[in-house]
Amino acid sequence: MTTPSVLERAKDGDGAAIAALLSSSLKAKGIAVRAERESFCLHLWFTSTTVPPQGPTVAYARRAIERLQVPSIGILNLYGEQTGFAQPAWREEIALLSLASTDPGAPPLPAAPELAGPGAADPVSLSELEAGPAPAAVARAYQELGLAPGEPLAHAESVYFKRRAELLRRGDRAALEPLKWAFTTLKTHLDQAAAEAESAETGVYASLEEDFTVAPVVQRPRWSETGSNGPAPRLSSTQPTATDDTDILSFQNRYSNGLIFPGLLLLGMVLNAMPLASFLLRGIRIWFHEFGHATVAWLSGRQALPLPIGWTSYNPQRSLFVYLGLLTLLGLLFWAGRREGLRWPRVLAATLAVVQFAMTWLLPANTFDMLMAFGGVGGEIYLTALLIVGFYCPLPHYFRWDFYRFPVVVGAAFCFWGQVWLWQQVSQGRASIPFGSMWGEAEDGDMNILINGHGWTPGDVIGTYSTLTHLCLFAIVAVYGYTLFRQHRETFIALGRQWLP
Repeated sequence: MTTPSVLERAKDGDGAAIAALLSSSLKAKGIAVRAERESFCLHLWFTSTTVPPQGPTVAYARRAIERLQVPSIGILNLYGEQTGFAQPAWREEIALLSLASTDPGAPPLPAAPELAGPGAADPVSLSELEAGPAPAAVARAYQELGLAPGEPLAHAESVYFKRRAELLRRGDRAALEPLKWAFTTLKTHLDQAAAEAESAETGVYASLEEDFTVAPVVQRPRWSETGSNGPAPRLSSTQPTATDDTDILSFQNRYSNGLIFPGLLLLGMVLNAMPLASFLLRGIRIWFHEFGHATVAWLSGRQALPLPIGWTSYNPQRSLFVYLGLLTLLGLLFWAGRREGLRWPRVLAATLAVVQFAMTWLLPANTFDMLMAFGGVGGEIYLTALLIVGFYCPLPHYFRWDFYRFPVVVGAAFCFWGQVWLWQQVSQGRASIPFGSMWGEAEDGDMNILINGHGWTPGDVIGTYSTLTHLCLFAIVAVYGYTLFRQHRETFIALGRQWLP
């Protein structure tokens, strides 16, 4: 059997072969390409010692893939990154308009020079990159979205997000990819048409060859962001775009971050203030309380089983199996965050690994017992606060945190505000310390153990938990304020210049 050539494998959708072709043609520019297939979505990373110019690179890759005519690839995710930096400098998602139908008269993609031997033509000449959309693909995109041809982008966005939300509610994830392809195809087509119209009016036509020879953008190391040469260039991936603002699940959506987030906190506060809702949702408090106990045990290398009946069973003896098992899970979280270029999963995994080591091997047994008693009510405070600020922290796609963070924040806020109100009342003498336990003797309660078994005074209990609630509340407000400032920096600066002397 004849071994397929690199070009044949690329036309079959082989990501490694496509990356080899592109790397070969871009080698002279000092750009290396790697690829990864995910269903009919192709991810391409363009890496160089300086950040590859976004516009020409995107146009080059798009034209190259379109000429390969791979029917199994519908969405193209492109990333530009600089060697030595974990985060891409830019990212762009486009639809391959050749998915449904390509121009039968389009010339085939020649082989890459290094793969075909000396004298072979450049696989995709930069002068050949200008390409218009395939009409059949655009028509199919309109049909997939149930729209009449010629509908504006705003209407297409509205229909797309409504159907996407409906599919998510039904759990029909298989239908999401075709829907996403249709929307990105239509958006690419309409954006390109608008750009061409604008260029025709202004008479400005940029040359891709010239764009590739402009001075490269260089990322500065993090430690020199405020050096004498001025601030480091801001990564485009951190800036909210129009698409982000229309996608409520996006972590860069300014409406979700600025308006919906405080609305969720307010909803949790209202539910906590309503006696009936507070009674019906009492199970949420119990879960957070028991998980507060369990997380202390797990991080200390002990076996623990939290139950929704107000009881956590645990073994006071260290378990190497628990320690290594949790460490493995943290390692997988770190790896997933690194693979998807997410900072927070790596920070969380590394921090918890250090805490786990200290609590498992350095923590005295008496201190562990004290933290187990403290962790119940403490978990209702710091675990809920962690989930609330986690609203702004992307996690690996497997967790679908972009969707589940909304109901989770409501539940966490419900429990958090209950503790804030409780300890505010206790510190003012309007309520008493919650002694006792749901099960067993009254002396088995967490507060009883802290006072009778570890020498805490009622003042210590009140002061510690009140301070913890205030610190967590400050952290939530600080994260919210920082996010607002980061996404509306120009507005805040303008207001400051107007109102401050």
